[in-house]
Amino acid sequence: MGQKGLTRRGLLRGGGGIMLLGTLAGLGFADQEPSPTKSEEKGGLRFATVVKRRAMIRAYTKDPVPEGKIQRLLAYAVRAPSAGNLQPWEFIVVQDPATKERLTEAAFGQTSVATAPVVIATCANIQRASGRYGQRGTFYSLVDTSFASLLILLGAVDEGLGACFVGAYDPVEVAKILALPDHVRPVGLITLGYPAEKPRKPSNPRLRLEDLVHSDKW
Repeated sequence: MGQKGLTRRGLLRGGGGIMLLGTLAGLGFADQEPSPTKSEEKGGLRFATVVKRRAMIRAYTKDPVPEGKIQRLLAYAVRAPSAGNLQPWEFIVVQDPATKERLTEAAFGQTSVATAPVVIATCANIQRASGRYGQRGTFYSLVDTSFASLLILLGAVDEGLGACFVGAYDPVEVAKILALPDHVRPVGLITLGYPAEKPRKPSNPRLRLEDLVHSDKW
């Protein structure tokens, strides 16, 4: 199925993608890690350290995020895997205070959207995958753009930044604020900045790996 029959409201309201992405947004906070070694500071953090330090940071300093860091995060994002290598993601970098205020309202008053120096809206271009995969392309587009979003979150750790994936918002309102075409659907609002808080300890314990892994079948 191509662009015909696709409507913005249908794309934004339909499917299970919002529930999936909302769940992804709420996953885990990083455990505290020791300070990086000199070799890590010189050549970047080890991947295991980046993964363990990834956490949802919602408070930021007023320091601006250098453009070079933003561009590196976007360069990481486009290295994500995608169905048929169709790369359905689109990114909108928001730094305008008025636009961030409107996005805050659309995100049900989550103030971190307004106070973060940068918000990267990750969006799925449904048309890009639906031409090859039909209705299934919508699901692929959401999953692939989620992969790209995660690379931004991990990249932020390596860049010394804090980040948070905001998945709770009114998708129709966000699409209107960002002037998205009918075939482009918002996936996440990623807030970015230098951390002004330590990762919060989760209220619920992390599930044990051995309780989640199955061999060959459930």
